[in-house]
Amino acid sequence: MEWTRVALVALFLLVTLGSSRAKVEEEDPEFWRSKAKQTLQSVLDRKLNTNVAKNIMLFLGDGMGITTYTAARVLKGQLQNQTGEETVMTMDTFPHVGLAK
Repeated sequence: MEWTRVALVALFLLVTLGSSRAKVEEEDPEFWRSKAKQTLQSVLDRKLNTNVAKNIMLFLGDGMGITTYTAARVLKGQLQNQTGEETVMTMDTFPHVGLAK
């Protein structure tokens, strides 16, 4: 009898909280399409650097795989009171980045 009461209370809370939750902007597919269009347009608008390089600097992030980089992104965002996935790291703004395995 007690479990039935607990189950009913839990069901009530789920229905009440679930139905009152506002739709989040990121749940709309159009949000992601517009973000992709903005990103693509910013890349297309970028002026190419046609200068000849005098020196080249190569940064090797040893142990900096995709999972480590994602964890750093999430941490940076959470320290800024965000969820973290939407955070842009400085390396994300580089015109050319590569991964090697």
